[in-house]
Amino acid sequence: MQMASMVIAMRLPMLMLEGMTETSSKPESTRAVTEKMAAVTNGVVAAQLSVINSAATFWLDVWSGKSPAAIAQATVDKATRAALRPGRKTLRANYKRLSGGG
Repeated sequence: MQMASMVIAMRLPMLMLEGMTETSSKPESTRAVTEKMAAVTNGVVAAQLSVINSAATFWLDVWSGKSPAAIAQATVDKATRAALRPGRKTLRANYKRLSGGG
C-alpha cells in the first residue's frame, strides 16, 4: 500500500499540470487510465483461468483426500493472487519510472 501512495503522490503534480494546459494531449492522464484498464482486464482473465484450472482438478483433489471446503478456499486464494498480480506489476513499474529508477 505504501508504494501505491508514493505513485499517487508522484503522479499528482503531473496530472495537475496537464489539467491546467489547454492542449488535448495529456500523456500521463491517458497512461494512468489505460494502464489501469489493462491491469483490471488482465487480472480478471488471470482470475478466471485460475478458477478454471482449479475446477478442472477439483475431483482429482477430492479423490486424493482434500476436503471440498479446503479446495474452495484454495481456489479463492489462488484466484485473488492471480487477479492482483497484473496490478502489482504495473504499480512497481510506475514507481520505478516515476521515481527515476528506470
